Amino acid sequence: MPPTPSFWNRAGNLALITVTACGSALVPTTPAQAASHAPAHPLAALTPTPTPSPSATPSPSPTPSPSSEPSGEPESVDTLAAVAAAPITRSQMIARAKTWNPGTSKRVPYSQTKTRGGYRTDCSGYVSMALGLGKPGPITVGLAKSTYTRPVRIADLRRGDLLIDAIGSNTTRHVVIFDRWADAGRTSYWAYEQRGGYGTDYRKRSYGLSSGSEYKPYRALNIREDAPVPPPTITRAQVIARAKSWNPATAQRVPYSQTKTRGGYRTDGSGYVSMALGLGKPGPITVDLVKSAYTRPIAMNQLLQGDLVIDPVGGNTARMVVIFDRWADAKRTSYWAYQQRAGYGTDHRVVTHGLRAGTQFRAYRPVRIR
Repeated sequence: MPPTPSFWNRAGNLALITVTACGSALVPTTPAQAASHAPAHPLAALTPTPTPSPSATPSPSPTPSPSSEPSGEPESVDTLAAVAAAPITRSQMIARAKTWNPGTSKRVPYSQTKTRGGYRTDCSGYVSMALGLGKPGPITVGLAKSTYTRPVRIADLRRGDLLIDAIGSNTTRHVVIFDRWADAGRTSYWAYEQRGGYGTDYRKRSYGLSSGSEYKPYRALNIREDAPVPPPTITRAQVIARAKSWNPATAQRVPYSQTKTRGGYRTDGSGYVSMALGLGKPGPITVDLVKSAYTRPIAMNQLLQGDLVIDPVGGNTARMVVIFDRWADAKRTSYWAYQQRAGYGTDHRVVTHGLRAGTQFRAYRPVRIR
């Protein structure tokens, strides 16, 4: 027997109530209103268009307490689409990192929930502040993404680069700011960080240097190199006078060391040359002395007092630099040179560096010498 008209009316009322309940609110409907909205075809009332159910609101997670080592951060932070950060030089970044008074009694205490100047006072918030990123700053996982950084090699680390462990939970992830190598063998480095249980710190670290470490080196996309500061003009006589101040070839000579300093300059070969040329302390290393910011190549037969002969190739125990003084003979088969040599210290002696075929030593002229 076919359904009666009263059956279709009841079906239409039920369908209208069902459709209304899947919307934004459940609205009571009278029989008269239901009849006025009943579909032309009775079957349409039985197959309403599906409406997505509203998503359930997640319950808030408790905020984890900061760990002591390594530092953590919130498990998740709502972040907007990244806005291109303004360029910042390496010196500017370090200057900003110092504003939180690392390693002092005025350091900023660590917190995953508090802020300073709009930035979270956890590890990633601190780095975001130093880089001038948008407040409150991306979390560590975000900092490792191509939005903000790109991977580099450990050997290429420069002041202001980052070492990031973006793996694991909010109590294991961490990020530090690389400052400089702590030793010639590059077994540790000085770093700025915001660490749990302490706050802003500046100390020696070795994150990322061991095999299998989860820490990886990164370079911020908005960081820029500092403009080279031209070394002051210096005469050749002044270079030699400064070289003699370390008492070469005497009992009072300065002992050789790759880690110690004298008057702010490293007491290794490049530190000694940097001192003699009046360059910035502690002095560029040998590899950098051959760059156009400091020297330009010349022929060996063009050497004048105060010029340099440099082997920039190889490891830190193979590279060498000496200061040319004068030719030792009329045929120019050897010359007198000042140098800081391993196992002895400051010396003045006859050498032949750069004069033999196949040598890695080359002659260079300091760009500011007069």
